[in-house]
Amino acid sequence: MDAAYLRRMYWRLTGVMMLVVIGALLANSYVSHRTFEKALVPEMEKKAATVGGSVRLLMQKAVGYRMPFEQLYAVEQAFRNVRIENPEFAYIAATNTAGDILYQDGRREEGADAYFRQPSLLAQLNDSGSALTTTRVGSQNIVSLLIEVDGVKLGALHVGIDIGFVDNVVLEMMYDVLVILVVTLFFTLELLNWIAGTRLDTGLKSLAAVLARGGAGDFTRSERGSDEEFRELRKRLESEASRINGSFIELSQEIECARLAPTHERKAGLSIASGALQRLRERFRFGSEQSDDDLSKDAALAKVRAPLFAFILAEELTRSFLPGYIQGLLVPIPGLSHHIVVGLPIVLFMLIVALAQPYLGAVCERIGHRRAMIYGAAIAGVGFAATMLAVTVLDLLLWRSLCAIGYAMVFVASQGYVLVYTTPSNRARGFALFVGAIMVATVCGPSIGGILADNLGERPTFAIAALIAFGSILVMRGLPRDGAAGAAKKSARPPRMSEIGALLFNRRFMTLTGLAAIPAKLILTGVCFYLMPLYVVSVGSTLSMAGRILMTYGVVMVVMGPIAAGWATNRRNRELLVAGGLCASGLGGLLMLATGSVLMVVIAALMIGFGQSLSISAQSALVSDHCKEEIARMGDGTVYGVYRLLERIGNATGPLLAGILTIVLGYRQTFVAFGALVMACGIAFTLTIHVQRRPLAVSVG
Repeated sequence: MDAAYLRRMYWRLTGVMMLVVIGALLANSYVSHRTFEKALVPEMEKKAATVGGSVRLLMQKAVGYRMPFEQLYAVEQAFRNVRIENPEFAYIAATNTAGDILYQDGRREEGADAYFRQPSLLAQLNDSGSALTTTRVGSQNIVSLLIEVDGVKLGALHVGIDIGFVDNVVLEMMYDVLVILVVTLFFTLELLNWIAGTRLDTGLKSLAAVLARGGAGDFTRSERGSDEEFRELRKRLESEASRINGSFIELSQEIECARLAPTHERKAGLSIASGALQRLRERFRFGSEQSDDDLSKDAALAKVRAPLFAFILAEELTRSFLPGYIQGLLVPIPGLSHHIVVGLPIVLFMLIVALAQPYLGAVCERIGHRRAMIYGAAIAGVGFAATMLAVTVLDLLLWRSLCAIGYAMVFVASQGYVLVYTTPSNRARGFALFVGAIMVATVCGPSIGGILADNLGERPTFAIAALIAFGSILVMRGLPRDGAAGAAKKSARPPRMSEIGALLFNRRFMTLTGLAAIPAKLILTGVCFYLMPLYVVSVGSTLSMAGRILMTYGVVMVVMGPIAAGWATNRRNRELLVAGGLCASGLGGLLMLATGSVLMVVIAALMIGFGQSLSISAQSALVSDHCKEEIARMGDGTVYGVYRLLERIGNATGPLLAGILTIVLGYRQTFVAFGALVMACGIAFTLTIHVQRRPLAVSVG
């Protein structure tokens, strides 16, 4: 039994639990959907009868004032107003006792005239003034009510419910159920990892280490805490090892005492016993207790995922509706179009995160990573709460600045925490845990945020984001305090201006940064975070749909990210992955040339997610491949620091550029412009790399 076997058992157990959860969620989703679908049509009929009754009452009052029923004024305008307020009503008509249409508004279905004149319908209207059983005519369910004054029957009012609208409501509900299913699945995995996964994984590793040492003949004990799983079993195994270890020490002492005794007092066979003892010492391992520092670091490292996920989730909740919320707070700013003003809070957020991170790194080193994460979450929580109460876009800029400072502080502190509790051998796994938490939050946040904004409103959703940010502090308090683990780490320093200038004029560095990293971030923030939410709402869709579209981006990143990272381990694939990722992202924008439907926006999000997942790991690896001389001269921290800084500036520039292009071109053409720009950068990157390689190939030849 080894660590790999125990880990397989853990994942099998997790898989069984997830299958049970998925089965329960699917059953619940199916039952909920069927119940909603069955209840929706009767509820629509009740609403049509209620609204129709109000309209009928107005007509009856007019007739009561001795106005002829056939000559009522502004009836069709009243019908139109009712339909505007109730989009599910496709048609409203009033007929006389013979079934002839007197007033109507909306789309009349073929066969409606014949239905209104049916003797059976007229007979039922004469018998009862209540709403009849809904009758399907074409693509409408028509509810009919009798119109009478003082016992004199005047005719009927007919309200047509659009079947397509009902189907769309059911479809929207199904989408929401599927979104909640996916999000619940990810939430369950995170909760399992937080509640049991960390302790269980650490316990399994500890138990496996004890078994491995026993199998290898190592009877020393490892000092471990008492809060892990399987501790009783581990203690029993270690007590046996301790007993064997103690017996060996006693035997060694007895033989040593016998060897030091006078020659005439030595027992026979002492040399044989000494030889056997030496062979035992060579074959097995005995001695004092040892500290298993690697396992304790693994346990501490795993604890950062839950608070990071919770905090990033708070920011991601606002992603799908933030541009629309900003539009509602617009005030005229001389010289600036409203498209640019909508992008300003997003640009400011990205810019603060970009510029503050290098300096906040030193602050986090000074006050400690755990404390910095708590401070950052508190600052962001205040920012979310104040954003909920924003009056204009001007004070919103201040509150979003608080959110940006908090976000940058938590992000930098989490990175530093990972560095403290990892070594070069397991650093990639540590950052995979870090990125995984962010990606899962990216999947869950926008979709749930869109649903909440549609049903509760945008301001209450900001309040929920603030509660989640403050709630993450409770989880952060469970992180170990900064101590000796971080003492040996060298504090990071911001890159100097001279170093930034040198890299800005470095051809190899700027080929990767200017033609790959920055364009990738431009299309991510400009299209996904700015254009998509605004465009989806502008074509008549909902904030929930905008959240679902952004969720598809996150899902593709979660699925394809690890696969692309595996491909990027081969150096020959990296440049191809970067170029392919840029072209795929650019194609997502260019597809909007075909049609401006919401489905095409979904495909664009999928393509951008696919392109980003292909290039993100390869880009980072290419920095070390292309800039070896610069790294040797300045250090990898400086080179990567400038690379990340320029990448984040690309993040900040995306919404601003999108706003400017939207003024000139409009939403749909801006998608295309971004796609063409990124596609051109991908082609230029490929050609430039080819040209840079050619002299090297000639010289080698």
